[in-house]
Amino acid sequence: MTPLSKILLLAVVAIASLTSCAVRPGPPPPERATVSVGYYDTLPQGWHEPYYFHENRYYYGGRWEPGHYRWHGRAYEGRYYHNGHYYYGGRWHDRDHDHR
Repeated sequence: MTPLSKILLLAVVAIASLTSCAVRPGPPPPERATVSVGYYDTLPQGWHEPYYFHENRYYYGGRWEPGHYRWHGRAYEGRYYHNGHYYYGGRWHDRDHDHR
């Protein structure tokens, strides 16, 4: 074996051993959903909270008001204000609370 072929063989072995050190990409970052103020029939992909669920709709962008309220003769432990209207009897979800 000539000195040149030894150097070439050594280079091929060195390059082949480097491929085992290659860094593989990790999983993609979690999706972040962007949601506009309004209501939705289903939660947008990647969206979790906060939202208000009432009569099979998910509302976003309003204000949860905890407290004791009466509406149409029934007692409620909170209400949701959204787009000029109060909603009673739904469920408020946020990171720290899950209210009926």
